[in-house]
Amino acid sequence: TTVPANFSVTGGVVTLPPYTFAFGNDGYVAFSVPNTPANFTGSGSGNAYITGQKIVKGMPLRGGPGNSPSGLFWSADSLIRASYVGGTPIFQFDTISTQSSILSSSSVIEYDGIFYWIGTDRFLMFNGVVREIENNINLNFFFDNLNYAQRQKVWASKVPRFGEVWWFYPRGDATECTDAIIYNTRENIWYDAGEADGARRSAGYFSQ
Repeated sequence: TTVPANFSVTGGVVTLPPYTFAFGNDGYVAFSVPNTPANFTGSGSGNAYITGQKIVKGMPLRGGPGNSPSGLFWSADSLIRASYVGGTPIFQFDTISTQSSILSSSSVIEYDGIFYWIGTDRFLMFNGVVREIENNINLNFFFDNLNYAQRQKVWASKVPRFGEVWWFYPRGDATECTDAIIYNTRENIWYDAGEADGARRSAGYFSQ
């Protein structure tokens, strides 16, 4: 892999075809030469600092201008959109919100073009704008019982048959996921799994 001197991949990697993006500390992102995912220094590649905080998650965003490559990047305190514009610069980075947060990198999930995730003290969504998902049922129960020392193990899945987004999390002193909080997107209601056996999943994937 050919990389620039300040290359950092502490956040992760995401593909926005035909580009590969790597991201990490201090809001740093780098993108590869088109269709050459291991070359981050050749013609057509680039890098930038797009925020002041570490970037922890990147995901493709559908429906960019003219179906061009587009994506979303979550940092500790902001949400940034990357849009292909060509020329110089090749990508444009727009800060959508500086009042966002993210609990864990695996807490983000896309459902029918809408992105759902857990912030550090609330539930959030992006459907063109960042919005809080109202939860008057079990928001405090979730945050009061979450084992924050294991917060990076919180992960999301979806059950489209029932219109549900599930977030699995370690409850109390647990070091692995023992419970799940569930948002029903169709009914706009919340419930939880109550530490049922099916909620004790450190990883998994529901049938789509």
